[in-house]
Amino acid sequence: MANSILDPVEEITLEQWAKVNAMLASGTSTEEAIKTIGADMPKWDRVNNEWLTRMKNDTSFTITTKYAAAFNTTATGNLGSGSQISPESISFEKFVESMIAQDILGKQGRDAQDVLKDFGMTVADYSNVSSYWSGKMMSDFSLAAKMAQLDAEFRKKYERMKGEGSHGDIEF
Repeated sequence: MANSILDPVEEITLEQWAKVNAMLASGTSTEEAIKTIGADMPKWDRVNNEWLTRMKNDTSFTITTKYAAAFNTTATGNLGSGSQISPESISFEKFVESMIAQDILGKQGRDAQDVLKDFGMTVADYSNVSSYWSGKMMSDFSLAAKMAQLDAEFRKKYERMKGEGSHGDIEF
């Protein structure tokens, strides 16, 4: 069978799995989210583990591509769903800054979800915003150059913050 990696797992399709994960990223409890697909926790654990294994082993990225499309259709956050994201939702500059802040502050021990809160975003928002701006960069190559310039600028800003809020003032 050519598409066996896309076959449902215990009757749960890739799209249903993505929908539940989007609901989780949007703040829905696991118990509530899995009810939408008629699963209990043991079934969800099996299904989730199998889809994660398939995704990890899928060198063609077929699952990842279909998952991202389904996830972003369902995921909602403070900025709305994927189809509602626009430059008015979050500017390109703010998107790049949030990406760099997560990287630098994450290396300093700060949780990425906590960093996203500084930008008024949830994990679902960040996923949707990333998809939006990545798509724009594919059709407007000037954004890639702008991203490189902003990356350098924001890296300096956040690297200068080293230690702020992370007990960097304590010496041993």
